[in-house]
Amino acid sequence: MKILIVDDETAVYEHLKALIPWEELGWSIAGHALNGEEACELVRFHNPQLILTDVRMPIMDGLKFMEWLRQTGNTAEVIVLSGHGDFEYSRKAFLQGAFDYVLKPVQEAELLQVLDLVVEKLHQNSAVKTEQIRQTAVIRSGLSVLTDELFTHAVSSGEIDEHELFVRAEQLQIELPENGYYLAVLRILNQEEKVNAKYKGDRGVFHFAVRNIVRESLEHASKLIVYRQLTKSNEIILLCASRDKEDKRLPVLLVRTLQSLQKYLHVHAKLGVSLHKTKLSKLSAAYREASHALDSIPLDDKELIAYYGAGTSIKQEAGMTEPYSDIWKQIGLSVEMLLETGILRDGKLLMTKLNEAFEDKALAGIRGRELKISASVLLEKIEAKSQNEDVLLLVSEGKNRLLEMNVPQLKELLTQIFERLLSLTGNERRLKNGKALIEVICRYIEEHYRTVTLDDISQRFYLNKNYFCTLFKQATELSFMEFVTEIRMKHAKRLLKESELKTYEIAEQVGYMDQRYFSQVFKKAVGMQPTQYKRKEQS
Repeated sequence: MKILIVDDETAVYEHLKALIPWEELGWSIAGHALNGEEACELVRFHNPQLILTDVRMPIMDGLKFMEWLRQTGNTAEVIVLSGHGDFEYSRKAFLQGAFDYVLKPVQEAELLQVLDLVVEKLHQNSAVKTEQIRQTAVIRSGLSVLTDELFTHAVSSGEIDEHELFVRAEQLQIELPENGYYLAVLRILNQEEKVNAKYKGDRGVFHFAVRNIVRESLEHASKLIVYRQLTKSNEIILLCASRDKEDKRLPVLLVRTLQSLQKYLHVHAKLGVSLHKTKLSKLSAAYREASHALDSIPLDDKELIAYYGAGTSIKQEAGMTEPYSDIWKQIGLSVEMLLETGILRDGKLLMTKLNEAFEDKALAGIRGRELKISASVLLEKIEAKSQNEDVLLLVSEGKNRLLEMNVPQLKELLTQIFERLLSLTGNERRLKNGKALIEVICRYIEEHYRTVTLDDISQRFYLNKNYFCTLFKQATELSFMEFVTEIRMKHAKRLLKESELKTYEIAEQVGYMDQRYFSQVFKKAVGMQPTQYKRKEQS
């Protein structure tokens, strides 16, 4: 599609040229005329489909130029640009067949909206439906980006100025909820698959289609605002106006939305919904609530929607720091040993454990937040201890996929990270770092001194018992049991000195179920009975 710009100010032409992504729309600017007479020549030569023209120009003004267009039967659509807002000018322009009248300085949002209507009209009788959708999507994406930026900032910046939000929304012709609302976070779980398979990698057109489906599904919801959370590529936010805290329509409409996305776009998605809010200054809190509700949904397909307040609260979940299963602890321990020593006797076993962690039976029933905690602990450990740039880049990408809860891509990135870490370990480094391996094991013993056994060490570190005992003695000059006893006695002395616990209670605290045996071991190590040591230290 060809565009002609008619304005006697070159600065206006340059501004319009830079304001709109004409080439992305598939349009080309055919030329720039400084007055109506020059514009007539360019129209004869280029035959543009759309003309943007000023009104007051020398030689031939915009109104006479439009009259010439009408007399010659030219069907180009005309958008009038003028610095004059009086009715007389706008009336004359429309009498000459102007499509719309836009005041200078031209605002991006307003011009995009007018262009959207132009495209719709130009393609009303066109059979090229796909191109119409593409061009409309690109135009509306301009408006959508402005909306996305506004609300992404609103939910990310904590308390916001409601007056400023209303002013910005009015400029974008967005009607904000004034008496109450719910905020819902829609997370698309198979986005990349659909974007690549059906939309040839064009995320913009995909999001355009998703927004349309959401709006149609929620057409009965008043003052609905649909926008993208720009910091997460697979999140769509729904701001639904509602005065009623017990809005019974909302669950029905949200279920319909998920069903429509599945039916028409084959999109697999889940929703988290905030508590009812009355102030727009609480948008950030509403977003956090909806996100936490979303992360509380199990990773299987049995639940698709969660409402904040119906389950675990943000405060309760804030205390969760442990990985959700032993398998993640085993993976973490192996990776830590690999990072610190370069030694891992069985790399295949590490990859097997990773695959097990992502099997359907392992993921079934666990919640998104539990996976986030487990994987984030692992990624942060790798980030803190690896110096390899390739690994660090993969970790950064893994964190992004974790935020989006893209489970298949997260698994793929962890696989690449582990393969890269394993490839960095060579025989020379393995031989040099035998002592480093013992240091890792010593730290493990210090953390688990109450229950640690030789079998435990052998299984967790994939070491032959005899080989380990020899290596440990060479590195520490102590046998395994001597080292464990030394740590237990250190903690026993501290408890005898600082606490009011009974001797049998202290024995249990440091790993001895038999008080008499504990006393024998203590006397051999310290030279006196526990009770004697306690009196001596406390006196």
